[in-house]
Amino acid sequence: MVVVKVYERLPEEAILIRTNVFMNEQGFENEFDSIDEKAVHLVLFENEMPIGTCRIFKEEDHYTIGRLAVLKRGRGKGYAKRLVTDARNMVKEFGGSKIVIHAQKRLEKMYEHFGFKSFGIEDLDEGVAHVWMTKKV
Repeated sequence: MVVVKVYERLPEEAILIRTNVFMNEQGFENEFDSIDEKAVHLVLFENEMPIGTCRIFKEEDHYTIGRLAVLKRGRGKGYAKRLVTDARNMVKEFGGSKIVIHAQKRLEKMYEHFGFKSFGIEDLDEGVAHVWMTKKV
């Protein structure tokens, strides 16, 4: 059974997933920041085990979905899409009309499949190519 839970504070489950994916697998060093304190956090559970996460936060004229991560054992099962869909539905409930993400360039096609479009220039985050993408709610 797959369930997504919502947290007002960064839960331990999200910390473990993000540490595993972004720091251990991908080598990022600056994973946690002050945005975690103001964001809403989603954690996807598969059979009561945490397997995916993302965060949502408001910025100026849009909401941002960030730090989307799925553990290796959960990849290819549609969990990233489920997290993005649930996050989008929350943004809609919050009254938002636009979502922005700062996606790793290698995942651009996945986000395009979810309905996002690239804009702006490609940049680097800790040496990894990223692209700005957006989607109307």
